[in-house]
Amino acid sequence: MSNSLQRLTYRDSYQRVLDVVDSHTCGQPTRVILAGHGLEAGMSPLVARDMLRNERDWVRTVSVMEPRGHRSMFSVALIHPDRPGGEFGVVFMDAAAYPDMCGHATIGTATTLLELGLVQPPTPDFTGMFEFGLQTPAGRVPLRARLEAGHCKSVAFVFEGAYFLKTVDLNLPDIGAVAVDLAYAGQWYAFLPVSAARTTIDVTKIKELIAAASVVRDALAARLCDTGADGQIAPVIGNIVWTDAPSHPQAQHRNVPISAADSFDRSPCGTATCARMATLVAKGKLGFGERFVNEGLVGTIYHGVARPGASKAGQPTIVAEVEGNAWVTAVSTLLVDPSDPLGNGYLA
Repeated sequence: MSNSLQRLTYRDSYQRVLDVVDSHTCGQPTRVILAGHGLEAGMSPLVARDMLRNERDWVRTVSVMEPRGHRSMFSVALIHPDRPGGEFGVVFMDAAAYPDMCGHATIGTATTLLELGLVQPPTPDFTGMFEFGLQTPAGRVPLRARLEAGHCKSVAFVFEGAYFLKTVDLNLPDIGAVAVDLAYAGQWYAFLPVSAARTTIDVTKIKELIAAASVVRDALAARLCDTGADGQIAPVIGNIVWTDAPSHPQAQHRNVPISAADSFDRSPCGTATCARMATLVAKGKLGFGERFVNEGLVGTIYHGVARPGASKAGQPTIVAEVEGNAWVTAVSTLLVDPSDPLGNGYLA
């Protein structure tokens, strides 16, 4: 071993160290932080989230932002169980905040746990459907993994409580009147046709989609501020979702979400897919139990189905199930040298 490699593996000389596993879910990255975040085994995800946000936000910035990540990176702080057979918990983190729920990261985390052997099926070479759960800030999320010879081929998650809020009319500069559908599925989403941006859903058009989403976000915030004058708390909606006809032969829908941090989802977005199903159910365009296939920016798909749910905040909800595929791409250690002025991360 060379002296330089010995220096690199001498972890105590670094100010901060995070052990991570990277994956992508239908194109969207997930970085699972196994150790170094300071979370105790068995912690409540809500307590863990508040601790990271208030005391250790560097965990988010180091794992998500440049130079180790990018604006669209998504990381997950893994909470190990405090007893044999206990379920893992997670804290979701992106370039802007700490979302309560994330679909693609749930699929990516579940795949990582299975591929690393941290969650084990009945036998090492198990083939079939294997069920377990993940504790999140939004509550327990049931999971169903499809395994072949012990390897994870796909994961379906269930989110209870997705609902359509309402449709609002916006008057956009240079565009005119546009109807925007608002829905919730662990995060708030605003859906509108990509024709309002005078472009298409395409990887070569992403800068145009980001710029147009900013205009919609500002107009929507002003509109919701007006509608909240009756004393009700208006939702803060950062995710603008452009919709269009699909190009994938199996898909019926297509969308790309743009976040408040100007990040964008390469996959169809798990929670946006839940919110989209809730919207279509509310509008009578999707029936309970019907097949729903959603295409994302890079042409990958999620399979979904909606079932009846309970009421939430006076709104009828759905139980949404979404299935996608993830692949582990790297196992690594993130290091912060105390002399590095940009060591804790930045966005450019």
